[in-house]
Amino acid sequence: MSGRSRTLYPMTRTIAAVLTLVQFAAVLVVAQAPTAQARALPFVSELAQAMSRHDRAAVSEMVRYPLSVNVGGVGIPVNGRAELLRLFDSIFTPDVRCLVDDAVAKGPAAIRVNGGGVTFANGRIRAGDVGGALKITGIDVPPATGAGAPPNPPPRKINVRRGGDVQFAGRLYGDGVDTYVVTLPKGAVVQARIEQFPGRSAAVRVTEQKTGKSLGAAGTTAPRFWAGTIQDAGEYRVEVVRLAPYCQPSFTYLLTISMK
Repeated sequence: MSGRSRTLYPMTRTIAAVLTLVQFAAVLVVAQAPTAQARALPFVSELAQAMSRHDRAAVSEMVRYPLSVNVGGVGIPVNGRAELLRLFDSIFTPDVRCLVDDAVAKGPAAIRVNGGGVTFANGRIRAGDVGGALKITGIDVPPATGAGAPPNPPPRKINVRRGGDVQFAGRLYGDGVDTYVVTLPKGAVVQARIEQFPGRSAAVRVTEQKTGKSLGAAGTTAPRFWAGTIQDAGEYRVEVVRLAPYCQPSFTYLLTISMK
């Protein structure tokens, strides 16, 4: 074997080893990508559910501190859980919630996996691996668009006479619940009906004011109609509950309550 051949042989083995290592790394990245994607989907869904429950404590546990927040081009470091809870409404705004809900609705197509982390909500939320779990590391708060819903109105006291009925019109936003409080005698047969709104966007429920006990039928998810005989005299709450997604437009309804 010539000197030139002896020189090229170790170099060839080195190049082959490097190519094998590169191929192994590529296979490893491809193998890891579905795992990261699989972790990302439940994480985004969990965040959406926590925000829909207004569970600030749960959301704060999904964050790595310090958290990098950008509001209107101004960087705000959030150094701990107590500080996040104090600034919560300015960071996890209704617009952020809408973007998170939209990411859940669109699924994998709305979530990007890159390196050890993911981005979602139109790229405005970043999450990274922290101790084997995904944690939010950065949020770019979008400009306000007016997506936020007004607060629920206070419970409204109403009167219904035997043999008659009353009607009320209302509008539901976001997670809205309109509450009507009525005093009912024992033995009264009462009906409550809601109408003039789209699909299964709302439901009517009746509860005892004092105990909070629901008088609804078990397993009924979106009833437009309730009827029952009052077993105990007292105050009852007739509630019109919005079921439509938070970010969909508001809508009106008509409530009719009758008593015999």
